[in-house]
Amino acid sequence: MDIQGKTVVITGATSGLGQAAAIDFAKAGARVIVVGRDAARAEETKRLAGGNVEAVKGDVSTRAGVAEVARAILDKAPKIDVLVNNAGGTFKQAGKTADGIDAAFALNTFGPFLLERALHGAIAAAKGRVVNLATGFLDRYTIPDIEELIAPKKYSGLAQYARAKHASVMMTVEQAERYRKEGIIVTALHPGIIMGTRFGGGQPKAVQAIFGPIMRAFGLACTLDEAVRRFRVACFGDVPTGSYVVKGVAARLPKQSNDASVRAKVFARLEQLATA
Repeated sequence: MDIQGKTVVITGATSGLGQAAAIDFAKAGARVIVVGRDAARAEETKRLAGGNVEAVKGDVSTRAGVAEVARAILDKAPKIDVLVNNAGGTFKQAGKTADGIDAAFALNTFGPFLLERALHGAIAAAKGRVVNLATGFLDRYTIPDIEELIAPKKYSGLAQYARAKHASVMMTVEQAERYRKEGIIVTALHPGIIMGTRFGGGQPKAVQAIFGPIMRAFGLACTLDEAVRRFRVACFGDVPTGSYVVKGVAARLPKQSNDASVRAKVFARLEQLATA
């Protein structure tokens, strides 16, 4: 995959997989704009990449934060070849953003929707690509009501995260259909569980050393290098628009994501929230 000269924006790119992908892309000749909330870590990412990395500091979970980040990005790049909505995370306790939206839904779904919307012209100008980070086992986490994602009555950190990611896959399919005529490709990526990072870590190193190889053997986890390769496929490989990329290939969509009526409701609600 020739990525020389491509302009790539990666959110949440100052640690973990986002940082590893940013460094890999930059060393391969891409111009990478990393977005994160920690300026020092952004500078460290730039140092590790050996240049070819520019940093934008900001929060991509609120309307105001996304607007500020988007302005800074567009000042640097009138055309964007790839936008990777990598920023995401779980929250043990329920919380709301300044917009009054559940923090997990805001970070994992609403923020990516807002950022693509703000950068859409630059992505269209390059006939570029949008990659929305997802996760696995989504058939276990269906969305009974979109309002429960925005303001859950009962809270489970894992369930809220997974349902937000399921909504992100639905958003991906809808974006793909809407933007197809503009030459934009939109995919959702499940990179796998990576032992030692925030999503695959948290356990003692001894536990990771024992269970990491076992999980990889069953296809549940992967190394950081393998996850970066999967990033490359989703960002630059020959994958169809609207696809859900798992283990580096287009996989079956989660069942509920095939329901056009549910997808339309999710997308319409995101549009309403964006203009509120």
